[in-house]
Amino acid sequence: MALVLVLEDDTTLRFAFCEAVRDVGLDVISAASIDEATALLRRFRPDVLLLDLMVGPDCSTDVADYAAVAAPSAAVIYVTGSGLFPRGEIFDMSRNARLMLRKPVDLEELADMVRHVLPRTAADLRAAI
Repeated sequence: MALVLVLEDDTTLRFAFCEAVRDVGLDVISAASIDEATALLRRFRPDVLLLDLMVGPDCSTDVADYAAVAAPSAAVIYVTGSGLFPRGEIFDMSRNARLMLRKPVDLEELADMVRHVLPRTAADLRAAI
């Protein structure tokens, strides 16, 4: 089963994001800080990282950079309420970034986007034909 790492410093949003992902049948681990997310990446190899772009005053791109080495096939979805990177500059900065969602996020859409970026296996591709 696919594993999703959720990094969100807002407790209520973190809970909502995790539940939305679990509701579509995916496993979830979650972190409230960049250090906690990095520690989880040392123990687990998630398929998708759902990262709040700004965690307190810090940008979560460091987590994505670490994941590029620790879990190179993992796709990154950034979620942000900030006005940073309005023209998609994040995709030049973060090589594993696949999507940027703006808050407030529709939870069904969020879950659909997580499923959309899941790495596809050869069996998945054959079934789609």
